Amino acid sequence: MPDVTGQIGRVLYDGITRKTKNLHVTDACIGCGLCAKKCPAHAIEMKGGKPAWVKDRCTMCLGCLHRCPKFAIEYGNGQNKKHGQYKNPYTQI
Repeated sequence: MPDVTGQIGRVLYDGITRKTKNLHVTDACIGCGLCAKKCPAHAIEMKGGKPAWVKDRCTMCLGCLHRCPKFAIEYGNGQNKKHGQYKNPYTQI
């Protein structure tokens, strides 16, 4: 029997979730560039002092969102602000 749930999950992840158009920057951005420097997919470049997603997809690690010192990067409709940021105590920015 095929793994239908896994197939649907992969389609949703690859087709919808990983799209960088779901990420955006707010006016709180100070242009520090941490998001671009730390993006493992090199999907972010600084343009005009603000991050710009230059690839249509990324790994969706959300490191950009969690590393932003001003919490200026949001995913989707901005509801992620309620959840705060994750900072791994064993890594350095």
